[in-house]
Amino acid sequence: MGNIYLCHTPYHVLIALIRAMRSRPMPSRLVLSESVPEALSLRERLLAACPGLWEDITIVNEELLDAQNSESAFYRLRHPGRRPYFSLPKEGRVYISNDWSALGRYLQRERRVYTLCEDTCGGTLDPDQHLLEKQRAGAKGRYLYWGDSPCCRTVESEDAAQCTLFSPDKVAQFSAKKLLAELSEEEKSAVRAVFLTAPLPENTAGATLLLPRSFVQDGLMDQAEQDAIFRAVAEKYTAGPLFIKTHPRDDTDYAALFPGAVILPRTMPSEVLNFCLPFRFRRAVTVQSWVLRGFTAAEETVFLTLEQAKELVNQK
Repeated sequence: MGNIYLCHTPYHVLIALIRAMRSRPMPSRLVLSESVPEALSLRERLLAACPGLWEDITIVNEELLDAQNSESAFYRLRHPGRRPYFSLPKEGRVYISNDWSALGRYLQRERRVYTLCEDTCGGTLDPDQHLLEKQRAGAKGRYLYWGDSPCCRTVESEDAAQCTLFSPDKVAQFSAKKLLAELSEEEKSAVRAVFLTAPLPENTAGATLLLPRSFVQDGLMDQAEQDAIFRAVAEKYTAGPLFIKTHPRDDTDYAALFPGAVILPRTMPSEVLNFCLPFRFRRAVTVQSWVLRGFTAAEETVFLTLEQAKELVNQK
């Protein structure tokens, strides 16, 4: 039996996909929470991109799963023939990033041993661990999260030697940064097939990447003002084909705002840009956003303050 990956975000799916490709020919099993954006279409692309890679891909409604988790042991003994909403096969090593979820509670209720993966690179090294500290200081409950459950036998860390949250025998070294930096061309192609919903243009020379954020969602301006700002920024800084990758919460219709631009999926993990594209951008531009921190896919990065962006509108 291959590995079993329980995923709550597109980033989790990205890492699970690469790990599954590395563990071939043994097929893996993937469980997608409905919290993963567009989980159904993502499932179809995962199956199509790598035939034979997945033994099964299941989409789980965690509200229904939590209702199953609330059943007492006594209830389950009295209804031995009842088919549960969700179950995992008994074999296979289980990996989960968010064990503070209905899927995490399922693993603990079933006394299923699991490995806790980092939700973000270096999370186990973050000095702010107030949730874990609060849990350890309080009364013990039925479920324990963030790696403290007895069912969690291993916690992965970007740098196991520097992780002091758990005993050394519980922490395992796993570097997502190293994994992504060493992708083969075959693996990059598979990642693009899963996360890019439209083909890339043939000519990408001198491409510019615009990385907007939603000032409208943040209550800072109306849609017309935001549109004017990003039009002005694009006009000022675009050289070559224009690509747009916005924040998942931004519901602006950028295809209408920039006809002819390549609109990248808003839910696509940013790691796809950094590690998996077959080209580098000439320039990446954003306004009042930290999205360019750690961004490596452009020869030049441009960060504008909101005031600087508004000034471009006023100059028109």
